[in-house]
Parts: sequence; C-alpha cells; structure tokens
Amino acid sequence: MKNQPHKPRRMKNLGRPCENIMTDLFNASQLNSLVLTLLTFEDNLRQADAWLQGKEEYGILYQRRLSLPPGQRKAASTRIADALKQIADLASRLDLQSIEEDLVRLIRGQLSVDLANLMDTKSSTLGRYGKVDPRLTEVLDPFIDRLAQMALDLARMFDSQEDQTG
Repeated sequence: MKNQPHKPRRMKNLGRPCENIMTDLFNASQLNSLVLTLLTFEDNLRQADAWLQGKEEYGILYQRRLSLPPGQRKAASTRIADALKQIADLASRLDLQSIEEDLVRLIRGQLSVDLANLMDTKSSTLGRYGKVDPRLTEVLDPFIDRLAQMALDLARMFDSQEDQTG
C-alpha cells in the first residue's frame, strides 16, 4: 500500500496559535514544538515507507536496503498508513497547515557540515586519534583539500540559487 504525499500548503501558523479554538490551548512555543515533532515523525514515516516499497540506495561507500520478510513489510506499511492518518486527523483538528520546504537551505547546511567534517579528516587533525604517519599528508590531504573546495563551491552555488529565487 503506497502512501500518497500530502498536498503541500504554506504553513501560515508555525509558531503562532491559529484562530482555531483547539490551537488556543497552546502557546506559540508549545504549538511550534508539536508541529516540528509531527513534521519529523511524518518525514521519518514516509522514508520508512519508501524503503518498505523496495527503494534501495547504492552509493560509492554505502548500500541501503531493507531486509524484512513480506509479512512484516505489509504489517509495517499498514501501521505507517495508520500513523499518517492520525497525523492528518490531528493536523486537521488543529487546523495545522503544511509547509513548503525549500531544499536550498537544507543542502547548503549539509554542505557546510560536510566541509567542516572534511577539514577535520586532514592528516594534521587525525592526530587526535593517534600518531599520524608522515606520508599521510601527501596521500590524503590533496584529496581532502579538493573535496573540501568542492563542498565550498557547491555551497556557494546554492547561495546563488537562493539569491536568484528569493
């Protein structure tokens, strides 16, 4: 059973109570916490459902696939559908509107973290984990420098994209 994505609508009330009697039960911080928790849970459920539907991922340094018998897949898929319905019912009852997330900021943020992590794997900083073979500087650092520059260049490209669209 494949779950259909919820039609995106702009969230006009994130962090501010709506004019709905139910959301008057929350202060702004409480409502924001609830919405962010539900967003994260829904996102995780949809990722799990994609894996249950057979989505596999193959990278250079990783492979992701779900090893679960058909009966368990079906049960999990049904439970995910039930959980998504509960989220939809609660969102409807509280008049919570979905948000449209621009992935530009997410990608730029991830690339910034990648840049910092790459710099932390240079031979000079690997000494935190033990003595570093002096030859590692010649072998590793040029690759790390190129990858770090690529991460920086890509992050800047996503900065430019945001400037052009918003």
